[in-house]
Amino acid sequence: MRYLLILILTIFIGVCYGQNFSYPSLNTKGKSITDFVPNGWTIFDSAHGDLNKDGLEDLALILQYKDSVTLVNNEEDTVLTQPRILVILFKSHIDTSFELKEYSNSFVLKHDNSAMDDPYQGTTIDKGILKIEFHLFYNMGSWYSTSSTYKFRHDGKTFVLIGADLSNIHRATLDYEDYSYDFLTKKRSYTKGNEEKGTRKTSVKILTFPSLKTLKVFKEPYSWEVESGVYL
Repeated sequence: MRYLLILILTIFIGVCYGQNFSYPSLNTKGKSITDFVPNGWTIFDSAHGDLNKDGLEDLALILQYKDSVTLVNNEEDTVLTQPRILVILFKSHIDTSFELKEYSNSFVLKHDNSAMDDPYQGTTIDKGILKIEFHLFYNMGSWYSTSSTYKFRHDGKTFVLIGADLSNIHRATLDYEDYSYDFLTKKRSYTKGNEEKGTRKTSVKILTFPSLKTLKVFKEPYSWEVESGVYL
C-alpha cells in the first residue's frame, strides 16, 4: 500500500507540474548564444549559416527543457515530454552580438510517445534556406514510416514556407508515396512506387494556395491538410 501511495503521489505531482509549466520569455538581444538559453533549458541542436544574405553567419537553435513535464497535446492526450523551442538569431553587423529574429514553441516536434522514435531529425541552413527534418517511426501500432522536410526562407520580414517534402512508406509491403511541394511555383510532384519491385510513377500538378504560410502561422508539422487526405 505504501508503494502504491508513493506512485500515485509521484504521478499527481508530475501532472500538476506539467499543468503549471509555461514557456519562458527570450532575450531579444545577446552578446553570446548562452544569453538566449533560459534557466532550466539546454541547447539540443544548432545550425549555422547566412539567413538574410548579409554575409554573416546566423544561428538556428533547438532548445530543450532539461526536465520532463506532463503536457496536453493537440489530440488532447496527456503526455510526458521535454518541451522544445526553435530560436532563430541574426548576427549583428556592428559587433559579435545576436538579435532574436523569430522563435516557435510548437514547430519542433517533441519526443512524447514511448512507442515511437524521437521525431526530430535535424536542422540545417543552406544557401539561405532553413531546413527542418522529422521522421515518424512507430515501434508498434503502425506499419507506416513518414519523413518530412520543411524549407523556410526569410523574406525581409518573416520566415515563409517555400517548400516541403513528404514521404510515406509501408514497412511490410514497401509501397511508398513521395510528395514534393514548391510553394513559390505552386507545383507539386507526386511519386508512387514500390522499393522491392522497383516500380515508380511520377506526376506533376499545379496547386492553388491563397498565400505563403509563415513560421508564425504554420504552428506544427502534420497539422496542415495541404491536399485532401495529405497532411503536411
